[in-house]
Amino acid sequence: MLSHQVVLLLSLFASSFSLDWEAGKSVPDIIAHWGYPAETFKATTKDGYILTLHRIPFGKISQPSDKPKPVVFLQHGLLANSNNWITNLPHLALGYMLADAGYDVWMGNVRGNVWSMDHTTLNPKGHEFWKFSWDEFAKYDLDAMIDKALQITNQKTLYYVGHSQGTLMMFAKLSKDPQFALKIKKFYALAPVNTVKDIKGLLSFIAHYLANGLEAVFKALGFDQFLPDQGWLKGIEYLFCDNPFTDGICGNVLFMMSGTSSNQMNDTRLDVFLTDEPSDTSTQNIIHWAQMVKSGKMQMYDFSTPEQNKLHYGQDTPPLYDISEIKNTKIDIYWSPDDWLADEKDINNYLLAKIPKDVLQNNVKLDRFNHLDFIWGQRAATEIYLPIMDDLAEQKPPVKLP
Repeated sequence: MLSHQVVLLLSLFASSFSLDWEAGKSVPDIIAHWGYPAETFKATTKDGYILTLHRIPFGKISQPSDKPKPVVFLQHGLLANSNNWITNLPHLALGYMLADAGYDVWMGNVRGNVWSMDHTTLNPKGHEFWKFSWDEFAKYDLDAMIDKALQITNQKTLYYVGHSQGTLMMFAKLSKDPQFALKIKKFYALAPVNTVKDIKGLLSFIAHYLANGLEAVFKALGFDQFLPDQGWLKGIEYLFCDNPFTDGICGNVLFMMSGTSSNQMNDTRLDVFLTDEPSDTSTQNIIHWAQMVKSGKMQMYDFSTPEQNKLHYGQDTPPLYDISEIKNTKIDIYWSPDDWLADEKDINNYLLAKIPKDVLQNNVKLDRFNHLDFIWGQRAATEIYLPIMDDLAEQKPPVKLP
């Protein structure tokens, strides 16, 4: 028979590795676990990528109705996926909150992440599949995802909430496609990203000290898929984390990019938050971000030589996105000086300086939010989500709750 001491040690060992039931579960499984309806749809882009969309058509409070519900589309950020919106507790997670308030909630997944790893002809194990960056998210993925949500709901317009890269791709799309903008009733940009010249953290470190060498190594070794658990990244993590400034935020690449702790994170749910996080993307996408850090511009992917750029763009340098060209929609932004990736200088010097005054409706500056607090922070519900829902209700009241 085991001694009490051994039993105690085994119990402590087991509890130290115990996980919440939701940890490791799929998005539909997590949604269903909390008693909400979950649906899955596929959208195929014009260049053949098959994207997965998740939907919560109604909530536990707001029941099914013959009348169409306003559609709200939620788009994740860099190295993320649709679970960002449903892994917090229901009273703190935007996906559930919107569903309970009478909205039809859709959540997108861009090409290459854990939910969108299919193509009509290409294999994810091959090089060609991974030849994309956020340029393609903006050009192709948004069209496919938004059109699918509108087709299924039989509506012409929807509301869009983006976080991080989810804002970058929408800003880019709106700047290039005023007709697409007519489909977006309003764009709520959380931790908005345009230029990233002044960002801090791991991505800045990679861009300033390692980008050129890494790009050459990636191309030579054929690293097409960016896997955050690759061995080379552990080496970068060691270099970046070996100083007092970064102590306490290391151990996961997402936290190394987001900012210092704001004491908002519910640490007991980290295993749930980090299910399929960081999510895969292409190496080209990470290089694209690093290029923007170095150039200080909101630009398309740089193919490294004037000849290659001319082949792709008809000019020697990558074209720029100009957000001053955005029209036919309205935008609210929510940001914080404590966010390392959506940096205050970049927001003031580019976003607020360039965005048309008749497009920007609300500019909300928040205190002590790092980049991940916008999706997982415990104050996000009261300081971001409820104000967004109040604004939604003023524009077009949702179905009345019983």
